[in-house]
Amino acid sequence: MSITILPFQENHLLGAANLLAQRHRRDLLAEPALPPQFADPAVSLKAVEKTWQQPLASGTVALAHNEVVGYVLGAPKIETKRGRTIWIPLAGHALAPSQDAELYRDLYAASAPRWIAEGCFEHYALIPAHDQDALAAWFALSFGKEHAHGLREIAPIKEPEHRFDPSIQIRRAERADLEAFMELATIIMRHQADSPVYSPLLPEEIVGRRQLFERVLTDPEAICWVAEKDGRFLAYQLYTPSEPEVDNLMDDEKSTYLNIAATREELRGQGIGQALTAHALRQAQEQGDTKVGVDWRVTNLSSSRFWPRQGFRTIAYRLYRHIDERVAWGHTQAFL
Repeated sequence: MSITILPFQENHLLGAANLLAQRHRRDLLAEPALPPQFADPAVSLKAVEKTWQQPLASGTVALAHNEVVGYVLGAPKIETKRGRTIWIPLAGHALAPSQDAELYRDLYAASAPRWIAEGCFEHYALIPAHDQDALAAWFALSFGKEHAHGLREIAPIKEPEHRFDPSIQIRRAERADLEAFMELATIIMRHQADSPVYSPLLPEEIVGRRQLFERVLTDPEAICWVAEKDGRFLAYQLYTPSEPEVDNLMDDEKSTYLNIAATREELRGQGIGQALTAHALRQAQEQGDTKVGVDWRVTNLSSSRFWPRQGFRTIAYRLYRHIDERVAWGHTQAFL
């Protein structure tokens, strides 16, 4: 079958939406807890449209007999920490079932030159965790796993494996707790600045973390649970309602999301994190939530072992590739 790869255009949206709906049906077979509505091409169309309508979004489409059989779409983000990056979301790629995952490599190869020309040398892609063929294709493009997204049903709630210190109190943090809470606020950031994550901790992030908790401790929808003993905070978990947007293929309105969690290093392994999780899930269940999501760095050894033990199944990986910036000038055409 002859395949033509072209720049993605507006008239390719419907074909891309059909492919995304087909892929999501396969994703649902592997993970039934995913939001089901994206199996409908009309719903998937809104997801692809939102990706396509991002500022400077671009990508490529594969055509066979004038039908869309594959596409890749990415959009740039400019951030203080990551710089100029390209993000390919879950709605930003799909292949027809008849196509080999190798086609992803051709689509990316045709898309990347524009991204490099725009100064984006850091590329990210969200890939369904069950799709081993797709993952292999992206790995063969020098992408690697950076982040995992997990999901679980709230019931049944797993009780702590360790005997829990009865003098430890679990309660919801309040605005008056801010100063005491700031002792814990940067634990996860400092942990991930160390080996083997090596995610740099920037001074402005510490300032930003304080501003974050000033907001969430007064936000009625954000719930921050803390474990406390003798007035000292030992651990915390921050939950917020999931945001079922038109391009969110992982969460729905019956979900809550665990945004940040940390336990003091010297207290890990004593069941405090498990007790916090069980308490938070019971409270979420009482509020009518049925699922909870979380994400973690795969190089964070503690997190990547702890959350699966709490019943979270990996539903997607965020892959990452860094391209040597010297390709902007160090290529053959520059010397011909």
